Amino acid sequence: MLNYTLEAICKATGGVLYGGKKDLAVNTVSTDSRGDVSGSLFIPISGDSFDGHDYIEGAIAKGAVCALTEREPQNEPYPLIKVTSTRQALMDLAVYERSHFTGSVVAITGSAGKTTTKDMIASVVSKKYNTLKTQGNFNNDIGLPLTLLSRKRDHEVIVLEMGMNHFGEISVLSHIGKPSICLITNIGDAHIENLGSREGILKAKSEIFEGMKENGTVILNGDDPLLSTLPQVPNAGKTIYGYRRPDILDGTVTAISARSDLGDKNNSWIAATVTEYLGLKGTKCIIFWNFKAHGEKMQEGGSIQVHIPLPGDHMIMNALMSFAVGLELEIDPGKIAEGIKEFTPSNHRMAIVEVNGMTIVNDSYNASPSSMKAAVDMMTDSLNDSAGRKVCIFGDMFELGDHAEFLHKEVGQYIAAKEMDLLITIGPLSKYMHEAFYNSPKVLQGKALHFLTKEDFLSEWKNHLRQGDTVLIKASRGMSLEKVAEEIIKK
Repeated sequence: MLNYTLEAICKATGGVLYGGKKDLAVNTVSTDSRGDVSGSLFIPISGDSFDGHDYIEGAIAKGAVCALTEREPQNEPYPLIKVTSTRQALMDLAVYERSHFTGSVVAITGSAGKTTTKDMIASVVSKKYNTLKTQGNFNNDIGLPLTLLSRKRDHEVIVLEMGMNHFGEISVLSHIGKPSICLITNIGDAHIENLGSREGILKAKSEIFEGMKENGTVILNGDDPLLSTLPQVPNAGKTIYGYRRPDILDGTVTAISARSDLGDKNNSWIAATVTEYLGLKGTKCIIFWNFKAHGEKMQEGGSIQVHIPLPGDHMIMNALMSFAVGLELEIDPGKIAEGIKEFTPSNHRMAIVEVNGMTIVNDSYNASPSSMKAAVDMMTDSLNDSAGRKVCIFGDMFELGDHAEFLHKEVGQYIAAKEMDLLITIGPLSKYMHEAFYNSPKVLQGKALHFLTKEDFLSEWKNHLRQGDTVLIKASRGMSLEKVAEEIIKK
């Protein structure tokens, strides 16, 4: 946030100033009185079990300049700005901030992979531009405004992650962020409890386009059956489709261009084919692209070899989308490749540690049926040269509603068809995954163990894991399976 006066804040939020001078300025925004609030505008947010208004005095005592409030001021000895809703005022301030930013805004959503893609895009874009990105899981109507309001004067590109649980939420975020480039990574089953079906999820994710700048760029996963048939976005100047295409290794682009099922969409596409699997060190592939320039008939294309530093074919689509963003922002392809190679994931996302003769792949931050299957593919395909056992420690997947039992069973059956040596499931819902794996006629090898809680597993984990194992840990965030990883790693 760039030195906004209290008068400007009142104008942006429709608030009324009580006490203090209207030309008094703040240089940051805070919603947490426990952190550094000096020089800030403190915005109290209320939750189910707390009310941020109770911490206004403490924030002022620690150096906050002013606070917003929904309560009627009582002649407090510090400046207050009375607003109808502090939550809405935070969003209004972010809209005001966005209106002063002239650089590019990239927005990402999807059922899985959006945080990894966001981090990879930021790594690519930072090769040319001073880049601000969403930190952690700040991807809702509080986190996204705080990201925008943390902008510094020298930031040139902002990369925003947009998450949701219900219809209408991404629409709000899109109208705040007003992106110039929009991406959807995939359409899976995450949040199907609230959205009813994958078609409902597609509708909710497509809200990202509602606030997009005129003639913006849309980047979609062309291998996703729902995204590949998405109608043309009305205000898009260009739509780019990403494809995982093993049939273009000959160095030509004819294999994709000749596909009749792509229709006009092959005017702008990006694709990749694997040249070498490097185990836990990732994948080497050749990326090909053929883009239609905005408002012109001429096209530009090319190819380059890229090293994706994390294993798994699902990482290829993340790299394709990141590469497409880089090209749209006119970054040299060689620099884009460097940005992808240097990318590192956020905490608890594909964090690889070697300890006590085992390799621990900690991907415990979150999970959905599609991301679980992608993780299994990574273990059995990308790591097929691993000499030791392949072990999955999987926990419950949340927000699946009435589909939970079926989808956990589906993942169990999927694992059963793969060469997994040991499946360990944790949690009441994962019991269905365990049973489907154990009872499936497709089981190729391996065995399965089930534990009701992570504490039950941790009490005897040494009896089940051994030197040489490659262990993948994954579950929905609420399962806190990072504690399993931490316990194994510290021993």
